[in-house]
Amino acid sequence: MDHDKNKSGLFQSVKDAESFFSLCKDSVFPPLDLTKYNIPEEVLDYIPERIAHAYGVIPVSKNGTVITVAISDPFNILLVDNLRLITHMEISPVISLPAQIHFAIDKYYSLDRQEEEGVNTYTDEKKKESSDLISLKEKKFDLEKVTQLSKQAKVVKAVNMILSDAVKLRTSDIHIEPFENNVRVRYRIDGVLHEVKKIDKKYKEAVLARLKLMSRLDITQRKIPQDGRFGFKVSGKDIDVRVSILPVDFGEKIVMRLLDRASIKLDIESLGFSDYALKSFKTALEKPFGVVLLTGPTGSGKTTTLYSILNGLNTFERNIVTIEDPVEYNLSGITQVPVRHEIDLGFADILKATLRQSPDIIMVGEIRDFETVDIALKAALTGHIVLSTLHTNDAPSAITRLLNMGIEPFLISSSLNMIAAQRLVRKICGKCKESYKMDLTATADIPLQYKAKDVILYKGKGCPACGSSGYKGRIAVVEALSFDQTLRDMVMKRSSVEEVQKYAMENLGMKTLREDAMDKCLRGETTFDEMLRVTVEF
Repeated sequence: MDHDKNKSGLFQSVKDAESFFSLCKDSVFPPLDLTKYNIPEEVLDYIPERIAHAYGVIPVSKNGTVITVAISDPFNILLVDNLRLITHMEISPVISLPAQIHFAIDKYYSLDRQEEEGVNTYTDEKKKESSDLISLKEKKFDLEKVTQLSKQAKVVKAVNMILSDAVKLRTSDIHIEPFENNVRVRYRIDGVLHEVKKIDKKYKEAVLARLKLMSRLDITQRKIPQDGRFGFKVSGKDIDVRVSILPVDFGEKIVMRLLDRASIKLDIESLGFSDYALKSFKTALEKPFGVVLLTGPTGSGKTTTLYSILNGLNTFERNIVTIEDPVEYNLSGITQVPVRHEIDLGFADILKATLRQSPDIIMVGEIRDFETVDIALKAALTGHIVLSTLHTNDAPSAITRLLNMGIEPFLISSSLNMIAAQRLVRKICGKCKESYKMDLTATADIPLQYKAKDVILYKGKGCPACGSSGYKGRIAVVEALSFDQTLRDMVMKRSSVEEVQKYAMENLGMKTLREDAMDKCLRGETTFDEMLRVTVEF
């Protein structure tokens, strides 16, 4: 046994190596020593790095429609089938040690593929490229060199892989964050951030410049925030990317929001709303005028809900106008107007102009100031349906927020049809869902009506289909506050949030966010832990 291999950790012991080679001898699958094999770069594109880490596999070669994959347990038929689905290719397994596979993943998927000591795997051209990139460690910013390096094939491919892997993993946001010794790349999948790779800090400027050039941003500006966008196509999907760049201590942080036009659900009934919430929306939208407000933090699905509502209301007889910052998805048959801060054209200015265009339905992307909300509420009183969003924790708090913004109680009372607070919870993976019993009698964080013994709940065990997380996809939980005459009178009297909430729950059938999420737990749609993570019991 080679002593250097033991030092590197590729073989934990002579006994491990002997056991491995004994397994190979008795198996129909051939063994592969990855320490003596150079993997072509082009084959790595077929399996994303996160999948390689999660499954403990690495592609090693491709021949026609067959990919040879190094795997420690080739008898795992489920894993091989999942790789076939991911790659859309036939899989030919070979056996390698787990330690060798993970070592190879770190070596080949890293942007900085430095050659091993004593093993020359680079051409002279690649050596020169590596030398040029190392010069980026210098503090002096060389615009010409950074621009040139950002267009080199190695950097272009690295950025393309970050984007394409994100789409394959259903990522909503990509975070590229510079730190003192490296650059961290994280994907937000089903609302939760996962670290997927680290990039050597000497590539920081080249990767940043590449993304700035794609977004048509000024790469010489390094001290101010910048916003841009670009689009790309992968696996037949058209993806729009919104780019936000923020100067931080060790450079500039990039956050990219990925918008898949084909994945947006434009049917409100497909969003996972409870029956009571769906009925509240339909009742409010059947009225000829009035305001429907959605509340919740950024990333809670408000825009998707608004687009779904608009799609259902979109007919040839209606003139629908949206005012957005920015326009996220293009909706056929609907007039969409972007806010333009650079020329001081804000929500209120566009809303005033929109009212002269004889609209039937207006969507205001976000209510941020008194002037915008004042115009919107008055527009509802003159025969328009107005949809908008507001940042509050729950539905009753939106009334207090409007009052604090200076809106008169009579205007709120007479114009609002419904306020809905919304959150997104992760769905349990359908492939590995299992049930269990839980005693909820002593649990302090749930409403009284759910406290019982031996309650059947559900969770995801974790499988290759969900990346071992137990979750796949998200659904909405909603707190829908409808308005009747009594509630309108309470607004006129400036009743407290607690009084409004109590009346709505006892008389209007309103469920809190936690109650709606708890119902979804009992139906096996989400987990108890996810309910506690996303919602708060007031």
